[in-house]
Amino acid sequence: MATRKLAEFVYNTSFEDIPLEVREHSKLVFLDWLGAALAGSREGIASVMLRFIDDIDGKNGPDQATIIGKNVKTDMLKAALANGSMSHALDIDDYHGPTLCHPTVTFLPGILALSQQNHLGGKDIITAMTVAFDILVRVGYGAKRIHYDRGWHATSTLGKFGATAGAGKLLKLDVDGLINAFGIAGTVAGGVRQVFGTMGKPFHAGKASMDGLLAALLAQSGFQGSKEIIEGENGFMTLFSDDPDLDTMLDQLGEYYYLPTVSFKPYASCGGTHSTIDMMKELREKNNINVDDVKEIRIDAGKIALDAAGKVAPKTGLEGKFSTYYCAAVALVEGGASPDKFTDEKVNDPRLVALRQKVKISVPEPDLGFALRAVIQMKDGTEYSASTDAPRGDPANPISYNELAEKFRGLTKNVISAANVEQLIDKIKTLDRVSDIET
Repeated sequence: MATRKLAEFVYNTSFEDIPLEVREHSKLVFLDWLGAALAGSREGIASVMLRFIDDIDGKNGPDQATIIGKNVKTDMLKAALANGSMSHALDIDDYHGPTLCHPTVTFLPGILALSQQNHLGGKDIITAMTVAFDILVRVGYGAKRIHYDRGWHATSTLGKFGATAGAGKLLKLDVDGLINAFGIAGTVAGGVRQVFGTMGKPFHAGKASMDGLLAALLAQSGFQGSKEIIEGENGFMTLFSDDPDLDTMLDQLGEYYYLPTVSFKPYASCGGTHSTIDMMKELREKNNINVDDVKEIRIDAGKIALDAAGKVAPKTGLEGKFSTYYCAAVALVEGGASPDKFTDEKVNDPRLVALRQKVKISVPEPDLGFALRAVIQMKDGTEYSASTDAPRGDPANPISYNELAEKFRGLTKNVISAANVEQLIDKIKTLDRVSDIET
């Protein structure tokens, strides 16, 4: 049975089983997530979460786990909810292109909360991260693209399984306990893409982290769930996919680890916009383009550019993150897409509005995926072109630890002191030697 095989993989995997390359890559994942979480602690959703927690906890609330960047503690479940939501607020966290999912924001908040509460070390965290990532991605490969195309937000639906696996590993659930935990997680799977451009999207990440942790804790307490939540007649695959591929889901289970296939984001927008931003930056840097003389910007992109990031006329900063049209304009005019480029004021800047209205996007067959071709046509007939097979940060176009460290510095400079920034960068680089995450 598929659910049992996934549970057996989680139960049997030890730190020593994980290849060194995968262990080292987990440190990049941890650093990148923490930077996104600290930066997200300054966003509006963080204030909402803090008010929500304060209203429930009162003055003498529990102190199991920390709300990142806020010097506040609460119980593990609400910490996972808040930290997962905040770390996805800027949309600058990692993603997995083939499953169209943001993995780490769904499982690391729960893993961190459990590790903090139980004084666990870096090896425990790395092991839990590795199995969580694998389970999430494998369930995504099983469901296939139709799952996302139907309008489900894969970060939310797949993320619950990854979060459950990570939490279950740290709680040392046996195989039957993990099966029950997956059964609990699968029955609360949900989250629709209609909420893109609102606080609902980062909430999905936090809720997945909270639900995965809750599922594992309930299973630890003896709560019973479906034993065939993945493959059952009315299980996850039946409802979320038309033609599930369980063979691919289970292929090389325990032999091949998916964590190094993660993509890191240089920009604070949907991953479907990144190739466009890369190409606009490249054309801007190579050519002396006067944007007022641009007649048209033609882009051949993959389906993802319009499915996830096809807002033609964004009105808010959040909507701008999901507009390939706006991202093309802002990258060409300002040479980047950092968090400060996604404010309500910037998105409604008349010059950027005029330029994004000149962007024409086509989705040719076969699907280009994250590849892209771009042409800027000037009013005098001159044309400038560029293309890419993969955006910056993709495994095929990777970012180094030092580059991610620079990204971390930029995201956290106004949140924590420079000394603490460097201390965290150094500590995460040797995460496997940390005996207690609380110290």
